[in-house]
Amino acid sequence: MVQYTFKDIEVFLLDDDLFQWAKSGFADNGFDIESYKLQHPGCEERIELAIAVIRSMKVVEDTESTSQAYKMQSFNRMMNKLHSQDIKSVQPHRTHSYRKVIVYVASIAAFLLLCLGSYYWISTFKVQEEVELTADMIDSLSRSDQVQVLLDGKQAVGLDKNNAEIRVDENGAVIVDDKLVVASKGEKILMNQVVVPYGKRTKIILPDGSSLWINSGSCISYSSDFATNRRLNVQGEVFLDVKKDEKHPFIVKTTHLEVSVLGTAFNVNDYAKNVETSVVLVRGSVDVKVDNKAKQRLLPNQRLSMASGAVKINEVDVYGYICWKDDIMNFDGQKLTTILNTLSQYYNTKIEIIGSLKDEKCYGSLDLNCTLEEVLESISLTTPLRIVRKGEIIILSPEK
Repeated sequence: MVQYTFKDIEVFLLDDDLFQWAKSGFADNGFDIESYKLQHPGCEERIELAIAVIRSMKVVEDTESTSQAYKMQSFNRMMNKLHSQDIKSVQPHRTHSYRKVIVYVASIAAFLLLCLGSYYWISTFKVQEEVELTADMIDSLSRSDQVQVLLDGKQAVGLDKNNAEIRVDENGAVIVDDKLVVASKGEKILMNQVVVPYGKRTKIILPDGSSLWINSGSCISYSSDFATNRRLNVQGEVFLDVKKDEKHPFIVKTTHLEVSVLGTAFNVNDYAKNVETSVVLVRGSVDVKVDNKAKQRLLPNQRLSMASGAVKINEVDVYGYICWKDDIMNFDGQKLTTILNTLSQYYNTKIEIIGSLKDEKCYGSLDLNCTLEEVLESISLTTPLRIVRKGEIIILSPEK
């Protein structure tokens, strides 16, 4: 087993291009990780480890604090807090993707941030005929382990792959990862649905060019003439990057919300089982109508939430609300029980917690490309947990 000190990965942590690429969820910004590794022969493990550490760090916007000298100063302060702790790395057990770092690497990355508590790595981060969806219908389809594509409620396509990209063209043809799976149904207007079960996520590109990321346990429906009739029904959680079209407003309807936009990026969360409904705006502007109340306009970095009939609008760091689409979970003082509820849904596994741990507060980020067991092991590094699996249930209790 190779042992590394933080000095061994310092050069990669302080590389602006690598930092921005890794922290933005591997965005397609022109940075090529494979070419980068070729430029640093023999350093693949250290680069992977640096990526894991970067992804664990919380980002807050501070345009005046991005200089190399400032990063070095911040990095040195972090090292002093961690004393001279060494970190270890073994060969990642990934198959086709560098994104899957093994549990020990992911655990160390999570541990670094959690043990620092409120320490923040400072950098700049830019985020760039209707069918009623009943809770019973979603719940029954969500018990499947496949992403379901239903055309007019009759023809279903089951997709086993997680994070598949579904594209629907203007004629209604369904293309998955550039492969045609359902041919065009002609001129007849159909109602289409996409149901994403617990444990799966998917991305869909609609006929108008708008992109949606659909979270687990969620369902959307839309008409096949969507290019000119841009109305979308949602149950659950979606992130939307809406193509601008001033002639055809884009309307999202949930159980409690109606969101009207022209072109923008925002997150909608309205699960039937949740007590809170929310909209988080990344860019552009949206008008939100909650139940029978008057419309309210949201501006970038604002979050509208509704719970028990009360509506609030707050300024927020949007990253924590949208990073799920990049398989990252970010938490800043959330109770452990809240985090575990999200993980239970994300991995489609029941998690029970007993004892005094429910109110334990946690800080940090987790890479959800890891297995649930790996993620829980990461949390256990700073929160003393005993993890026991009994059949299909994972039970967490205080470590004695």
